[in-house]
Amino acid sequence: METFLNIFAPVAFTIFFVGVGLRLSRWFLAVVTPRRIRGSTQAFIGGPQPMSLPAALKAVLIDPVTHFYMKANKTWGRGYMLYHMAIITEVTGYTLAAFVLFARMIAGQGVPDVARHLEQSQNYAPANLLAIVFGNGEPLQAQFLFGDFATLFISVTWVAVICAVLGNFHLMYTLLRGRHTAIVGDIDEAAKGIRAKGRLSWDRLLVRSLIFCIIWTELLARLHLVPGIVFVHSALGVTLFTLLPFTYLFHIVYNVLAVFYATRRRMVGTVA
Repeated sequence: METFLNIFAPVAFTIFFVGVGLRLSRWFLAVVTPRRIRGSTQAFIGGPQPMSLPAALKAVLIDPVTHFYMKANKTWGRGYMLYHMAIITEVTGYTLAAFVLFARMIAGQGVPDVARHLEQSQNYAPANLLAIVFGNGEPLQAQFLFGDFATLFISVTWVAVICAVLGNFHLMYTLLRGRHTAIVGDIDEAAKGIRAKGRLSWDRLLVRSLIFCIIWTELLARLHLVPGIVFVHSALGVTLFTLLPFTYLFHIVYNVLAVFYATRRRMVGTVA
């Protein structure tokens, strides 16, 4: 697996960055193109009022869940909340681990050899570096990356892993029953009695199954039940990165931009 990962990782990340660049090209073009923003129409009676930053963030991030998802489909809504709590924490942890690892390498420090359980080595092979980043919840890697904060980091990410397991079970259950996009409850009085059957989305089922495997390989790695499983976990994580620009998972990238612009529009009163 280490040999495969050493070959696969550079190819996968190249595809990822090229794909993200192509998908974001229209946004880059819009950013660099000069334009005049007219702002909201002040004479519009009953128009949306400007919001404070906390209120705008609540309207963008929380209100869609409470006003639609949890009412339309409670199982999907619970899974949506639990899974996104987990994925935000996990991705933040991976990103932080990657930055710390890079900084330590720039400083000329040795790195752990995960396969041989050595605290210090000169093993800078892609497979070993990925095992450090993706295995940041294991004691050897966490101690190297976060020092005195390793125990705290592991505790926080354990909560994220548990949320990921529960959330993914909810989402998989909904998908397998063909209830993706289904409306099974009353959203409000105006939509009372309206129902939608939903559908079985094969692309989402494929990606969800891959994420399911990533979560369980992380559990097995943290519990030290299967030797070397962290390399399988890393390979699956890299595979997900490769697919990200070409599947619905791309919302992980553009959601940062979408949240920024949606919040900004509500702050200036241009969205009802």
